[in-house]
Amino acid sequence: MAVINYINPIAELATAQEGVSQATQDNTFAEQLTQLAVLGYGDPYAARQILSVTRATMGNQLQKEQFWFDVVKEEKASMKKAWELIKE
Repeated sequence: MAVINYINPIAELATAQEGVSQATQDNTFAEQLTQLAVLGYGDPYAARQILSVTRATMGNQLQKEQFWFDVVKEEKASMKKAWELIKE
């Protein structure tokens, strides 16, 4: 018998929000590294590379969060329609 896995969109949304929070913290750290590099403490090229990677990661996490938010919204709307059909 085939097993059908159910993906809980609310749990995925929570995971995506945690990812956004972590990416924001990473971005703050990378900005601090860049500022220190500008002042002469560290490698400016490495700091810029880290900053670009963290910003790309943050963008990906924001897209993932938006996707799961839309899925949750659609699921909520479909459940509402299902309840209306059941009531009739």
